[in-house]
Amino acid sequence: MKIIYTIEDISVKGGAEKIITQKANSLATEYGHDVLIVSIFQDERPVSYPLAKGVRLISLNIPFVAKNSNAICKNINRIRMLLCLIKRFQKVADAEQPDIIFFTLGLGALLLPFCHTQAKKVYESHLARQFTPYHRLFYPMERCADTIVCLTHGDAQNYKRAKHVCVIPNFIEQPKHSVADYSCKKAIAVGRLEDQKGFDILIDCWRRVAEQHPDWHLDIYGEGPHHDKLQEQIDLLRLNDHITLCGRSNSIMYVYPEYSLHIMSSRYEGQPMTLIEAQACGLASVVFDFKFGASDIVRNGHNGIIVPQGDSKAFCEALCSMMNSEDKRKEYGHNALEMGKQYFKNNVFSKWIEFINNL
Repeated sequence: MKIIYTIEDISVKGGAEKIITQKANSLATEYGHDVLIVSIFQDERPVSYPLAKGVRLISLNIPFVAKNSNAICKNINRIRMLLCLIKRFQKVADAEQPDIIFFTLGLGALLLPFCHTQAKKVYESHLARQFTPYHRLFYPMERCADTIVCLTHGDAQNYKRAKHVCVIPNFIEQPKHSVADYSCKKAIAVGRLEDQKGFDILIDCWRRVAEQHPDWHLDIYGEGPHHDKLQEQIDLLRLNDHITLCGRSNSIMYVYPEYSLHIMSSRYEGQPMTLIEAQACGLASVVFDFKFGASDIVRNGHNGIIVPQGDSKAFCEALCSMMNSEDKRKEYGHNALEMGKQYFKNNVFSKWIEFINNL
């Protein structure tokens, strides 16, 4: 079967790019499908995640829309970019004659209704609809997509006009190591350094937490446009001895077990890979009740603590509650191990195979 995945920028080191690459690799190497990834934007950086031998890659070389303070010029450039995208992608679709096309992320949703093909057209959501760029323009995609695949039931409810909607969660490889020392006074947070992840909120909370627990340390792993801004915040609050921006780790599954507590301060998500990964490594999590995915993974008082979105005071109290009790971190961590198992690849990928076969 010939399968195409569209992706905005294969060079981005994000959760969506990682999971799309993993699916493409598995479909090609384990199931013998002919898989092509079409990356929309022009980028000189290398691919972020390795592609298997059987996976082909094409870049449409669409230039990024120039940043312009003039709103009219910016919108004109966006329309030109979309028209160029439609034309170039149609050429690829005509040449490849695929059986299935997976359209992903915001631009994928805009592109889908303009693609003329006999292939089944699937929109694959990687971020809650209300937080996805251009989501107000998704109506044509809803009507034209053969089906829409969401990560959570909460997000699936946002596609009421679609012909068919199904839910398939993200998956991870089974970790080789899990937490061994719950007495360790180190907490970890992971994600791109951008507004969505709420690290500014976490740093501000840690200022209050550090007053009660000066012997605890927070490490934040990730890279992104807000690095300097977050470092300035750490400097201003004099938290250099308590918080470290560690950059990106290429072996994060080996890093989680070095900690005894996981923290997630996101403002919103699709379904957070880092939360699943941390749980699978045996880490209890303190998380905001963001839309969507937190309550799908964390059961309050069982494998972590869920705090109402935006309630910084309650977030600080939850952190202190976990820091005060090694027994609680251990109990919740062991429960987290069981929760993480349901997201192992061998428990999830069969749903994708069934989905593709049914198409």
